[in-house]
Amino acid sequence: MHKELLVKAYEKVARELFKKQAIQPSLKACGDELSLIITETFPYSEKSFRNLYNKAKEGEEITIKQPKVVDALAQYLEYKDFRDFENQNSLKKKESKAPLPSPNFISKNQSFKGPNLNSKFFLITIFMSFLLASGFFGYHYFTKQRWMEWQGTHYVEASFEAEKLKNGVLKAYKDERVENFEQLTPNCETIFFNDDGSARIWYVKNKNGSIEYFSSYGLHPKTGKALKPLSQYMINKYLCK
Repeated sequence: MHKELLVKAYEKVARELFKKQAIQPSLKACGDELSLIITETFPYSEKSFRNLYNKAKEGEEITIKQPKVVDALAQYLEYKDFRDFENQNSLKKKESKAPLPSPNFISKNQSFKGPNLNSKFFLITIFMSFLLASGFFGYHYFTKQRWMEWQGTHYVEASFEAEKLKNGVLKAYKDERVENFEQLTPNCETIFFNDDGSARIWYVKNKNGSIEYFSSYGLHPKTGKALKPLSQYMINKYLCK
């Protein structure tokens, strides 16, 4: 399951970098970004991620030895932890023995060769059909899909606006995000843990050093940074001095 977890993380970071830069990111760029995200929880180098990813891409089983890294990858994918990732994906079809598909990373020596003249008419026909189908399904998706946006301390349902979607303000509607996810202002009297010892509150430390607290795991609604479970150390240091 570590193989599927890492491949999914690379696919997500590739999509996010493509959205920011409008160019297909390299494998190294994706690894650098993923290392930066995960290192907030536990130091892990781009090279280590790249070596594991190359093995996973070839169909090899991999094992990430550091549990904190595994949980951080799962949280980046918006799961509570690796166990949650494993449980939610256990009902899916068993992994194929064939190599997992990977994002189309660009190598330095790779060049694009266009179609030959004999195939142009066929390609144009396929392309026009694709445009028509994309327009039809795209219209129905964007008008029928429910959306939500962050409003102060919580998510609210919102109507579709192309500009908001482009700027990352609109997100696909999720009941659990609207009903159970909000920003909190805890104090020393707050109940921080469940009966089983798991965290009830999650946090993220901003670039300016301030800390924001939330009622559930996931990503920060504005920055997209993975939230971390609040620990007793953090409680003693910042809330109950």
